[in-house]
Amino acid sequence: MSIEDAAAITGLSPKDIVKAAEWIAKPKEGGKRRRTMFGYEKGLIWGNDNYRTNGALVNIALATGNVGQLGGGVVRLGGHQEGYVRPGDSHVGKPAAYVDKLLIEGKGGVHHIWACDHYKTTLNALQYKTVYKKRTDMVKDAMNAVPYGDRQAMVDAIVAAIKAGGLFSVDVDIVPTKIGEAAHVILPAATSGEMNLTSMNGERRMRITERYMDPPGNAMPDCLIAARLANHMERVLREAGDTAYADQFKGFDWKTEEDAFVDGYVGNAHGGAHVSYERLRAMGTNGFQEPATGFEDGRIVGTARLYTDGVFSTDDGKARFMDAPWRGLQAPGKEEQKAKYKFLINNGRANLVWQSAYYDVQNELVMDRWPYPFIEMNPDDMTGLGVKEGDLVEVFNDAGSTQAMAYPTPTARRGETFMLFAYPSGVQGNVVNAGTNELIIPNYKQTWGDIRKIADAPEGVRHLSFKSKEYPA
Repeated sequence: MSIEDAAAITGLSPKDIVKAAEWIAKPKEGGKRRRTMFGYEKGLIWGNDNYRTNGALVNIALATGNVGQLGGGVVRLGGHQEGYVRPGDSHVGKPAAYVDKLLIEGKGGVHHIWACDHYKTTLNALQYKTVYKKRTDMVKDAMNAVPYGDRQAMVDAIVAAIKAGGLFSVDVDIVPTKIGEAAHVILPAATSGEMNLTSMNGERRMRITERYMDPPGNAMPDCLIAARLANHMERVLREAGDTAYADQFKGFDWKTEEDAFVDGYVGNAHGGAHVSYERLRAMGTNGFQEPATGFEDGRIVGTARLYTDGVFSTDDGKARFMDAPWRGLQAPGKEEQKAKYKFLINNGRANLVWQSAYYDVQNELVMDRWPYPFIEMNPDDMTGLGVKEGDLVEVFNDAGSTQAMAYPTPTARRGETFMLFAYPSGVQGNVVNAGTNELIIPNYKQTWGDIRKIADAPEGVRHLSFKSKEYPA
């Protein structure tokens, strides 16, 4: 990778790139080589051309000898707590289907939602929810016309509505959501603490969080909901005489979360045979670092560092460098947006709000502090627009529009903003266009739009502080 390519990817100047490389390569006192841990997060993952950008960062870590060395490496920071085995992608293919686009185009008949509020979190959200509501309403209207208790008539009405362009929606979640209002069936799920949960963090540390309270009503873990669906599909298809199709749903006779864990992780993960719920309980909060390599003295033996022997999981054991030249803004429409609109509308999470605020909408403290999503702006940009702190602004472009509360941020560059994503009172996804790269990876981060004032700060925000949220080190 050239210095110019690295500068384009990272946003640093070529001079800074050279200085960083020299610092990494420079030995510390005593002659030992300096080691660096390269960490990345959502801005890289959900930004421009992310496979190549991730690949470029790993290339740097490999080329500087930081992989497999004490104090060095490359890792995703934070993110979802995971502890599972992914199935193969042969049934999906590559690239995967662009499901949002298919739904907008009127394709598909039944849509299953699992723990996600697309109305707030998907790209091209304005068009998506407009079409989604129209299609699901077609099915609701058909269902409402059926006399109560006539099951076959209800099934026939739903099928007819789907064939006419409608969409049947099934929502699996732990709380009511915006997209859930469009659903025809809601399957309540259990969350951490209401079920036994195995999870893994960024340092590959797996542990178990045990159930300590009952889930509400008849809510159950996702894996058991999926198993019930599979059991039902197998039964119905077998009764219909489609044996080959029914066989695809065999093997989901799970009764507990542990059944699913044994079937999936223990049976398929590298080193999974050494892991069990009982052994994880004995390991406590610290757990073990995956992959497991054995079980000795009552403890799972983990792996502190990968690739310490310089051998990688390739046919010849050598690392593969990804060809990752800078290709510009890859998602369709991004270059045109950038040229047409004044402001970069970057977006993401904030520690002040949990995820997409799906819990916080019931939290009076959070909703009082953030009645509207903030958009951080350079004070000089605000002055140029006639906007003061707390004023409501409209953010708009060719994809849609949304609203936010102006938050003066001196460290923000002119022409660059940061907006809280997925907030119920102002959905930033409305102004993210539909563009993805060739692998159907969305680019949420590079979005441009214009900003105009809607109103002076309303009564509900006049009590708020607009001090810097940044913590000086």
